[in-house]
Amino acid sequence: MSYQDKEIKTIIEDIRDNKLYLPAIQRDLVWKHDQIVKLFDSIMRKYPIGTFLFWKLRGESIHNYTFYKFIQEFKVGFTKKEVAPKPELRQEVLGVLDGQQRLNSMYIALQGSYAYKKKHASWTNPSAYPKRIFCLNLLSSDVIKEKLNEYDTCSKCSYELPPQTEQCPNCGAHFNQQEDSKTLYEFKFLTEDEIKIIDGEHFWFPVKNILLWKEVTNADDYYNECMGKYPMHNKILEDENKKRQFKNNLILLYRRIFMDKLISYYEIEEDNLDNILDVFVRVNSGGTILSKTNLLFSTIVAHWEKGKDEVESLIDSLNSKGDGFNFNNDFVMRASLVLTDCPVLFKVKTFKKENIIKIKESWNNIKSSLEKTAELIVEFGFNRDNLTSNMSIIPIAYYFMKKGVDFKLDKSDMALIKEYLIKSLLKQIYGGQGDQVLTKIRDAIKSSSENFPLDSIEKTHLPSRKSLAFVEKDIDDILESDKGPYSFMILSFLYPHLNYGKVKFHQDHLHPKSMFDWTKLESMGLSDGEQRNWFNNKDKIANLQLLEGSENEIKNKTLLRTWFKNIKDKDKYKKDNYFPKNVDLEFKNFNEFYSKRKEILKEKLKQILT
Repeated sequence: MSYQDKEIKTIIEDIRDNKLYLPAIQRDLVWKHDQIVKLFDSIMRKYPIGTFLFWKLRGESIHNYTFYKFIQEFKVGFTKKEVAPKPELRQEVLGVLDGQQRLNSMYIALQGSYAYKKKHASWTNPSAYPKRIFCLNLLSSDVIKEKLNEYDTCSKCSYELPPQTEQCPNCGAHFNQQEDSKTLYEFKFLTEDEIKIIDGEHFWFPVKNILLWKEVTNADDYYNECMGKYPMHNKILEDENKKRQFKNNLILLYRRIFMDKLISYYEIEEDNLDNILDVFVRVNSGGTILSKTNLLFSTIVAHWEKGKDEVESLIDSLNSKGDGFNFNNDFVMRASLVLTDCPVLFKVKTFKKENIIKIKESWNNIKSSLEKTAELIVEFGFNRDNLTSNMSIIPIAYYFMKKGVDFKLDKSDMALIKEYLIKSLLKQIYGGQGDQVLTKIRDAIKSSSENFPLDSIEKTHLPSRKSLAFVEKDIDDILESDKGPYSFMILSFLYPHLNYGKVKFHQDHLHPKSMFDWTKLESMGLSDGEQRNWFNNKDKIANLQLLEGSENEIKNKTLLRTWFKNIKDKDKYKKDNYFPKNVDLEFKNFNEFYSKRKEILKEKLKQILT
């Protein structure tokens, strides 16, 4: 089948009359109101607005899939898609595979409203989102500067013009070329009160009213109606230039909506959703706006009507745990595949109907396992800032899933899980080929009937020679970590007694960071090499400890020797913080303190990690 063309009015009627819908694989409307303005400016200028791809279904096969109605009354951040009522579906239905954002924008502009937050208004204020109607300024002065190939007649003398004319052969009027990036027609979303404001430069026409017209001559009728309705503005409307602009804008809008076939589309008739998904991926993956995650997530929705709401609700719940996380669709989708023993390949074919049904039927257990996992890692002190791989916690959730909803961890299990988590993050085993790594670790957990099988996981041969096992070189490498997520993980091994889930701990510089000033270091008589060495080591683990947030704020820039004088049990403090013996805590001895503490930490980490 070749491309077909339709008028905008016809396509809007198709949407209104339940002939055109959004398949569940489509995402929500994401266009901003200024993008809709640019779209209609392009329509008025008769610029290409892209082609459209529709999916045709006939007969009973229509009822095998979930469709959504186009959004009519849009409210930023609040609008939900409405499932198409099955009884209203015709014997033949078109679903939009490519062009959703453009078509829904046209539908909102010509049939609905767009509500966005008023500037400086509170998000919680009910009146912060006034209903706005899409309008065209009929007195837009830029109209007479339009390129002539966009007009049928000269805007000054109504002479019929040949294409690409820059000067009217009848009256000599010149028309300036405009930059494509600028809008020539003044469109805006306005409240009812704003629409009523009429001055010498603005006369707002609700664009949706054009659909009530029967013919182009209604422009004259509307002009005459306005002359009687707004007598106080007759001087404005009687001005010949304003009158011409007023009518020309209306005529042009009518022609673009009613007469010009600007919607060019291609239909695919296909009853197999997997084939349609392949098409959808192909036509949507060429750009960068739709991510692969969005495309794959849409397949869940295609087979599970409430899947989108369920997944989004779970993401909100997980991200609200503790100090917050950054879990997303990608994470939940992968986790769902792992927890239901489905193939973990992150491809469209993995999310086939039987797998989605399996996820749907196991959803309560999936949700419970992931929420328990999030609560557990909060107890370990993790949050969005130091959980460097979301994938790393999926095996923990799988362990919960395998043990059942009533399973409770003992201290031994918690210690093993924490060790697994930190080792997997430090060794960055999920940095590449993550799907294969998850599959291997899942197999190790599945074959074990005892506590969390850390030993089995460590012995598992992972892709690209990855491993959880630590050797001395690994420990040397991690001791070079600067203050950040990885240094926190290492310190949490070194300070296992701290109550991470209840108290927020900071990574504190033992010798304060403020002392590592180039001028101060130079005044101490250090060579250039020594200064660089001290400066480079200031943020490394051998100069860090964990302190409660409030205690760290008190310590702040206090010198280590001064801070230590106020410690009551000095021997315990030294032992707990791995201080070297017989090393003076004056700042001038930083290099000796750093080197000897680093050796102590290395030996301790060898005991823990190897």
